[in-house]
Amino acid sequence: MKIAVCDDDPNAGEVFDRYATAIIEYAFEYEFYQKPEKMLAAYAEQEQRPDMYILDIEMPGMDGLAVAQEIRKRNSKALIVFLTSYTKYMPDVFEVVTFDFIKKPITVERLRLLLEKAENYLGMTNQNFSFSYGKSRYSLGFDEILYFEKKGRQALIHTTDTIYRTNMTTKEIWEGLDERMFAAIHGSFIVNLKHIKTVSSGIVCMSNGQELAVTRGYRKCLTEKHMEFVQEGM
Repeated sequence: MKIAVCDDDPNAGEVFDRYATAIIEYAFEYEFYQKPEKMLAAYAEQEQRPDMYILDIEMPGMDGLAVAQEIRKRNSKALIVFLTSYTKYMPDVFEVVTFDFIKKPITVERLRLLLEKAENYLGMTNQNFSFSYGKSRYSLGFDEILYFEKKGRQALIHTTDTIYRTNMTTKEIWEGLDERMFAAIHGSFIVNLKHIKTVSSGIVCMSNGQELAVTRGYRKCLTEKHMEFVQEGM
């Protein structure tokens, strides 16, 4: 796991060094920056950018929210974590799809919990769904998939910009998925929990704005799985 930490307090770097030395059960590397502009410039040209950014919100000049907005322009998948002493920022931080929100001062126990959540999340979302259609073979990252739709013998795989086709059964589709990340909403529909914006009144609104109906028999299970997904910081 590659992590970038940005905090204008120089003592924060020493604290993070000490904590990182104590946490040996997770494999990660990190870079510490006091100036957000320097951090953004450092990763602008790199292909392998951080999996996670830990940002202090209260920084002079370019604050953490502005930094996060710049990160989101370049990377929609990176995990963003905010450090702050105030809860007044809570409504704003979720506009940039925040993975976690930590009150300062961070403790080694809280950092260990964050790394555990991030490792679980990245391990899940970095999986691929493989399928074939005709003479072609495809592999899509779980992150790319919005939902599956069964139409007779065919299954349509909806992504943000393309619809793929395959001749898989519902059972075969489930065998290629991680059930922590997907849920059935109908006998013919399986949705990606990560791409659900809202669930209400038997309707799920997906991240692309599309609305899908949830059959009554699937509502309770969907609500429980979506709540568990959200509560785990996914």
